[in-house]
Amino acid sequence: MLVSCGERKEVVADETRPLTMREESLNLEADNDERFQPGRPQPRVPVESPPSPVAAGVVPGDWKQAPPTGFRLLNYTFGTAGQVYVSASRGGVIDNVNRWLKQFGRDAIDAGGLEGLEKVETAGHRGVWVEAEGDFGGGMGQSPQSGWGLLGVVAENEGQILTVKMLGPGAEVAAQEENLRAFVEGLRTTN
Repeated sequence: MLVSCGERKEVVADETRPLTMREESLNLEADNDERFQPGRPQPRVPVESPPSPVAAGVVPGDWKQAPPTGFRLLNYTFGTAGQVYVSASRGGVIDNVNRWLKQFGRDAIDAGGLEGLEKVETAGHRGVWVEAEGDFGGGMGQSPQSGWGLLGVVAENEGQILTVKMLGPGAEVAAQEENLRAFVEGLRTTN
């Protein structure tokens, strides 16, 4: 065991070094796309963003628009930490549903389980309504959270997957279900 009996002296750094390339480009305000897709240019201002292939019909007044990202075509926040976003991807409906369920520690469903989910239509796509609540395990740059909820739609049209996902504190998500259903119903394609 080492013990110091001497006086504490103030340490002063009087040397500098040049910043590295990594430090020069460090952005403490980076969003998930900027953190996980370094080097890929990201839109900074939503006004200059390319038009989305989907347009929202009914956006509740308590949702705040957030800038779209590389994965999110439409992006909103609500409450203390809630978020709603629309994204387009590939894959199958069941794969995307199971990915969402896995984020809440739920068992995967099979074709029969998928068939049992509520059917919905959004932006000309047929889909299923997905619900989960409890402990959110995180993913896509989000940290784990207790007592969260998920509501959303995974829809498919000619191989194109469209998702509308609401995620946040469980009580806030439950209180927004009617708004989300109206939002899903009002979505339309722009082409």
